[in-house]
Amino acid sequence: MDEQNKQRIEQFLQKHPHYIYHTIPFKEFIEEAFDCTYHFITGTKDGELKILLPITSVKSKIFGNKLISSSYIEYGGFVGDFRSFSEIVSSLQEKFKTDHDYLEIRGNILGNHPTLGKYLKKENLYKRFVLDLEGDVWQGIQKSKRKAIKKAMTLVEVKDVKEDELDLFYQLYLENMRRFGSPPYSKKYFQSFYKHLVSKGMGKILGAYVDGTLASALLGFTYRNRVHILIAISDPKFQESRPNDATHWSFIKWGIENKYKDFDFGRVREGSGQFEYKKKWGGELLELPSYFLLWNTKEIPIVDPSSAKYKLMVATWKKLPLKVTEKLGMKLRKELGI
Repeated sequence: MDEQNKQRIEQFLQKHPHYIYHTIPFKEFIEEAFDCTYHFITGTKDGELKILLPITSVKSKIFGNKLISSSYIEYGGFVGDFRSFSEIVSSLQEKFKTDHDYLEIRGNILGNHPTLGKYLKKENLYKRFVLDLEGDVWQGIQKSKRKAIKKAMTLVEVKDVKEDELDLFYQLYLENMRRFGSPPYSKKYFQSFYKHLVSKGMGKILGAYVDGTLASALLGFTYRNRVHILIAISDPKFQESRPNDATHWSFIKWGIENKYKDFDFGRVREGSGQFEYKKKWGGELLELPSYFLLWNTKEIPIVDPSSAKYKLMVATWKKLPLKVTEKLGMKLRKELGI
């Protein structure tokens, strides 16, 4: 993207509520990490930029081809004048319909504008907990969790995970992802995260250390007035020290001290262990719908974690060597758009 277009988009974003996935640094981060093109589809009127939608084309011989806003993050959607959405749809259909199965817009946390329902089918796939950092945060946390936090803060040291500690962080991350049965990001993903986001104050990784050893880490985006948590990892050997509670509370406290408004715990499925953990922090439970426009398929692609097929895949992944999960993980994530 040339400097003139960058300046045009930055000026446009200054005038409208938006999120990190609408920004140029995030675009550069994703493009470098996944070796892809992170499109900004725009609509104009009388030469003036009116609407912007981030889109990634995700293609796979196994999983099919789709357009996602935004790939490789939990959320997506527009910024600007929703009345221009029909132009965006027409543009997307003209450019991508013939070789893509569907369009997915994740989350759209800027608001559920009626125009979306006219063109796209809504599916309530996930929830999210969002903590108001301007309220009485401590008293809103479950009593047993407050007790655990107090214990943790006497046993661990919490500080930023520096880029020169990336090898240690990544090894713990790989072990966690295999234990979860989930494909990991590549090390390049985290290198790009430091380069494009941490360096600009748009991202942060906090770690909890027990006697100098990294016991847990929490990665999040820190942009405008909100913190958005994406990755939490920990070493089971240090479970009794509650390092996860220490990193979460320290990140929340940091957000309060730095005048952030919201702390978003990220998307979650009801009934999961993550749902119960996040619930204890006192955040408001909100919807996180996805929107679909089907072109060359009749069914919305929904992953059912309770299905026998999914459970078998997870169980198999947990038994693979770390080197294998590292090699296959990013390829799977890229082709799935996650």
